[in-house]
Amino acid sequence: MGIAISAQKSKLEVGTTDAVPVWTKIGGFKSYNGMDGSASDIDTTDLDSEAKEFMPGLQDFGAFNFEVNANRTDAGQLALEAARTAQQVIPFRLTLPDGSVGAWKGYVKTTPLQGGVDAVLTSSVTTKISGKVTWTRGGAA
Repeated sequence: MGIAISAQKSKLEVGTTDAVPVWTKIGGFKSYNGMDGSASDIDTTDLDSEAKEFMPGLQDFGAFNFEVNANRTDAGQLALEAARTAQQVIPFRLTLPDGSVGAWKGYVKTTPLQGGVDAVLTSSVTTKISGKVTWTRGGAA
């Protein structure tokens, strides 16, 4: 077997803003992508330079976007909607099947609904990461 890890059983949780967050699993979690940011470029070119010179600026961890089967009674999805409405920065925690846990703070930008003939309601949630993503092993994020 190779080094590939199945994404099946990945878990996304949203936390309260308390000093020690209370975590709520986001139900219907289907797919995800993100942590796609990059550092800014700081121009360090001066009159002695033979070409443009740069150094990395602050890291931007980008966005974290995910799709859920929409359910207006799921506690995690309701917490996302409440945070979006309040324009609140909240903690997130992603647990991967290999035991790796990523934790960060961010805000919910959009939660649009999609539906159609012979389809379940889904929502493609867009969030923006604020600050650093921290990775640990074994659930201690």
